[in-house]
Amino acid sequence: MRHEIHGVESLPVVILLGAVLGASTLGIGLACLDQARRSSERQQAIDSFDLFIQQVRMLSAGGVGSVQLIEIHTGDGVIVLDKNVARLVVDDEVVRSDILPLPVFTSTPQLSTGSYLVELKRGADGSCFLEVR
Repeated sequence: MRHEIHGVESLPVVILLGAVLGASTLGIGLACLDQARRSSERQQAIDSFDLFIQQVRMLSAGGVGSVQLIEIHTGDGVIVLDKNVARLVVDDEVVRSDILPLPVFTSTPQLSTGSYLVELKRGADGSCFLEVR
């Protein structure tokens, strides 16, 4: 009879411990899922940046007047263009950077997710450049 009494007394403690362990496991699991989602978005931004660089290089090798429609999916990041330098910035951190073969001119120095038309043009001084619209 004495063993049955201890079992009844310890049952609330076991339930409480189980609830605490379950809640902490759920919290850790949700944090891991959020981290995996952010990592996936970051990788998608990196892949999109690499594709942008590749397409700009191919366009630079073409003739004046060549036009390319480029799709960019950067998630929370942006591609910052500064003449011959392109940088992928995600959460105020430069994730990737690359040097472009020709200077790039655009109305906005940052490209976010969207479609952009890139055209190879010749300037008044005879030098070539890329214009992003």
